Amino acid sequence: MPFVRTAEIKLYYDEHVPARDRLQSEVPIVFLHGFTLDRRMWQPQANYFGHRYRVIAVDARGHGLSDATVSDYGRDNRVQDLYELVKTLDITRMHLVGLSMGGSTAIGFALKHAERLKSMTLISTGAAGYSPGKKIDFLTRIAQDQGAAAVMKRWKEIALSWYHGDRNEVASLMKKMMDDHEGKPWIDPKRGQYPRVNDLDNVHEIKTPTLILAGALDRIFVPLAEQLHEEINGSILKIYNNTGHMLNLESPDRCNQDLEEFLQTTDS
Repeated sequence: MPFVRTAEIKLYYDEHVPARDRLQSEVPIVFLHGFTLDRRMWQPQANYFGHRYRVIAVDARGHGLSDATVSDYGRDNRVQDLYELVKTLDITRMHLVGLSMGGSTAIGFALKHAERLKSMTLISTGAAGYSPGKKIDFLTRIAQDQGAAAVMKRWKEIALSWYHGDRNEVASLMKKMMDDHEGKPWIDPKRGQYPRVNDLDNVHEIKTPTLILAGALDRIFVPLAEQLHEEINGSILKIYNNTGHMLNLESPDRCNQDLEEFLQTTDS
C-alpha cells in the first residue's frame, strides 16, 4: 500500500500513472479532499485524468487510511504534511486541487511553498480566517460534551441532508467515507487553541495561476470564492448553477472539462 512516512505519521495516497507514451504532462495533479472525507471523493477525476496525467489523491492525517493522531490537526500541520509528501515523492512542481478543507490547505501551501506549484484549483474552498458560521461552534460543543461518535452522527445528518433524490449516489459515497472516519479532529485537545492564521490577509500575494469553482447553492462558501477571485490577481472564477458543496461529484463532467482546459492553459 502506498504510504509516505513523515517525521510524525504515515500518509496514505492513491496514485495513477499512465503509460509513458500517453503521458500528457510531466506535472502531476495532486488532489486534497474535504473534512471527514478522503481520497475516494476524487474517483471521477482520477478516472478522467489518470489515463493522461500522473494523479495523486492524498488522505489527510486523521482521514481515510492515514494515521489518526491525538492532536495536531491545524492548518499548519496539514500544509507541512503535504510538503513532506511531495518532497518524499520528489515532486518539484504540481497542479494542486483542493475542495473545502483541501482548498484551505492548498491556499496555505501556496503562501508558503509557491515554488512547488504550477497551478492551483480551489473548489468549494474554505480558507484560514474565514468563518463558515456558528454551526461549527455548535458541533464543537457536542464533541467536547459528548465525544467523537455523537458529533460525527450529528455532522453526517447535517452534511447529507441536501443529498437525496437524484443526488443519492453522492450521499452514498459521502456516507461511506464518513462512516469510516474516527472523528479524531473533532476531539483534538488543541481544537480552538491553535495560533490564529488569517490567510485572507495575504492571498493577494499569490501569483500561482488559480481556478476557483463554486456551486451557486453552496451559499456559505460562494462569498469566499468571490472574495478570493477579487484578491488573487488573474484568477478565474466559475459558479455552477444548481450545484452545492460537493461540486466535483455533483457536476463531474463539467468540473473535469473546466479543470482540463485550465491545466492545458497553464501547461502550455
